[in-house]
Amino acid sequence: MFDGILAALTPLSLAFAVGGVVLGIIIGAIPGLTATFGIALLIPVTFLMSPEHGMIMLAGIYAGAIYGGSISAILLNIPGTPASIVSAWEGHALAKRGQAPLALGISAIGSGAGGVLAAIALMFMTPLLARLALSFGAPEYVMLVVLSLIIVIVMLDTPIFANITGVFIGLIIAAVGIDPVSGTPRLTFGFYQLYSGFSIVAVLVGFFCLPQAILLAAEAIAGVSTGVLGRVEATKPGQVLRRLLKDRWLVLRSSAIGTGLGILPAVGPESAPLVAHAVERRLSDKPQDFGKGSESGLLSAETSVSANVGGSLIPLLALGIPGSGAAAIFIGALTLHGLRPGPLLFTERPEVMYTFFAGFLAVNILMMIIGLFGARYLALLLRLPKAAIATYITLFSIFGAYAVNNSIFDVWVMMGAAGLVVMLGVIGIPILPVVLAFILGGVLENNLAIMQARASDWTYFLGRPIALGLLAVCLLLVFATMWRRLRNNAKVFEKQAAE
Repeated sequence: MFDGILAALTPLSLAFAVGGVVLGIIIGAIPGLTATFGIALLIPVTFLMSPEHGMIMLAGIYAGAIYGGSISAILLNIPGTPASIVSAWEGHALAKRGQAPLALGISAIGSGAGGVLAAIALMFMTPLLARLALSFGAPEYVMLVVLSLIIVIVMLDTPIFANITGVFIGLIIAAVGIDPVSGTPRLTFGFYQLYSGFSIVAVLVGFFCLPQAILLAAEAIAGVSTGVLGRVEATKPGQVLRRLLKDRWLVLRSSAIGTGLGILPAVGPESAPLVAHAVERRLSDKPQDFGKGSESGLLSAETSVSANVGGSLIPLLALGIPGSGAAAIFIGALTLHGLRPGPLLFTERPEVMYTFFAGFLAVNILMMIIGLFGARYLALLLRLPKAAIATYITLFSIFGAYAVNNSIFDVWVMMGAAGLVVMLGVIGIPILPVVLAFILGGVLENNLAIMQARASDWTYFLGRPIALGLLAVCLLLVFATMWRRLRNNAKVFEKQAAE
């Protein structure tokens, strides 16, 4: 661990951390660009780095983009990322009262504090979870993947049928390639390039990058602008530090909420600030101020959403199960460097893990410093024309898809993935279930094959208490969801009958 900390504090590691944070803030501050987009776009760049430096840079992009979305939310009332909606409620109200520097400062210091606390949780919880996972066999991994997919299906706001369809599509995409049991090509349609399956980087870039370019280009053609931004005064660090100390218990509660929700698949950074804001509003002495420019409300939202970033990486590194769409992209980065996320990562490459843990802690400290002193300058990026941004995104998307395997075929795969996203958006199917099923499909199929080979009959599962426990949780989730929907439908029917 000590060697990892020293490696993370080298000038080169810190340079990659600063570069990742600045790029992330830039991406997050521009409305329409998300943390998931930023990570997917820059994965090919990390191919030229060592694994630990690449992971530190991507972590900086992830954390920086989540924070950066609050800049446009506070100054223009336009959330840069979906996770910044609550920050727009509170921060823009403060900005309209002439307190934009204070709001930007609270955002920076809250994000930094939440990120640091989540980094500490990541450092201590991930090895413990990985140690537990070393006792997992094929049945446990099958049930863990099934549980993750069920959580995605039942917890997203979109209709359950649409979520199930998304999972089904993702599993079909994951099935392309050589059948692990029979060894015959499957769903390759005569293309030898598909024998090893779709390139994960090409698919993810197509899912998250090219559609954003299309959307921004359409907005540029339609003449949609982000608004006019005036000069922003400097933040007073002493003022926001006093606010942080005054609300220290709020920071701890919001960090715990954000980290806990981050561990759950499908509960992304968009949900954490809403939950933390609601909790603090209930506990506050002045609940009437929330939603109207409350400093405590803004601090709770920023702390929880930043803590959610670290929380989402815990199941990814320990189990290979991503806690959010952005965390799922990390699997592509790890795969690119020959690393397999999961418990064996800590035994095979412990130096990479502990360097990353220390680097992630440094990322959040640097993000807080850069946000406190540089947010007003980074806000000038909001003046960039959308047409120029769309052009650069398209160029980098094509380069990113091509660079990993030097293959034009991967560029076509990226374009096909982008077309699929557009088509799914038109018919109302969310992309997150597709991504999660695509990432976990291979894990599910391989472990199913192993389980079937080892199990002579159903009594095999009686000796697997962890798998049985996960199965019970799956069934409980399904029945609870069915009961809740039946009860809601009954209430709607009673209301209509009363009218």
